[in-house]
Amino acid sequence: MLTEERRQHILAQIQAAGKVQAAHLAAHFGVSRMTIHRDLAYLHARGWARKVFGGAVAMETESVEPAAGAPAGGCAMCGARLRQRTAFVLQCADGARLHACCPHCGLMLLAGRGDVVSALAADFLHGRMINVRDAAFLVGPELSLCCAPTILCFASRAEGERFRQGFGGDLLDHLQAQASLQQSMALHP
Repeated sequence: MLTEERRQHILAQIQAAGKVQAAHLAAHFGVSRMTIHRDLAYLHARGWARKVFGGAVAMETESVEPAAGAPAGGCAMCGARLRQRTAFVLQCADGARLHACCPHCGLMLLAGRGDVVSALAADFLHGRMINVRDAAFLVGPELSLCCAPTILCFASRAEGERFRQGFGGDLLDHLQAQASLQQSMALHP
């Protein structure tokens, strides 16, 4: 595994669990604790995690960057209230952390930025933060939660498929979901 991939996985674990232990990470990745401490220092230096004795913890979500004119703590795309069940977080190379209210807004932000180093979304069923690249997205289910068209994120394709059977929609990977969203937005400006 490349250093950058390992760091992305570590960041995803921090976001999902709220904290990680260096000893556990070293065993999991088969690297030395010193390597993990360097990885955690890297994440800390960029403001993506806070290094603590023996590991790291997630940064507080107070660093949300709202859209122009949006209330503090709102979605960086539309300004809507942030929801834990549909959360979407982008970490950018310049250290900026962008929060979106839902995968719809998160995928739009992701498409518009070329400097994203990590993208995480909440699994709709379980609430765990997962890497967007590993997620399955249900686009256009007969369920309205936030922005339209509704897009929901699932940790596994199987769970997304079961949900799709009840609510309809198209089950896609993140690139397909982005393309579908961009096409939909072009048709309905």
